[in-house]
Amino acid sequence: MITEGRDLRVSALTLLIMKIKDRTDILRYLEQYDPSYRIEGNVVFAPKAFIINTVVQWCYHQLNTKKMQPNEMNFYLMSIEGYLQDANSLSWDEDGNLVIS
Repeated sequence: MITEGRDLRVSALTLLIMKIKDRTDILRYLEQYDPSYRIEGNVVFAPKAFIINTVVQWCYHQLNTKKMQPNEMNFYLMSIEGYLQDANSLSWDEDGNLVIS
């Protein structure tokens, strides 16, 4: 989902990232935008939650250690959105590098 306005094009995920405090916030986002998210009884099925959480946490770490500038994060947020829409995949290789394909 994209929010548009006067000279503004911001993804819903970008807006959410600004508010993420913990994993619960990620699950709330997935509940709204991930078609594979579902609840059966007291079990939450969110097959994409783990990888999305690790990517978001990695981005925060990169920002906090000054290895990434805030404007660079949009690429990763768009990759997460693409992952939710099955347009690309996200994974980590054996060396701990993020693979977007």
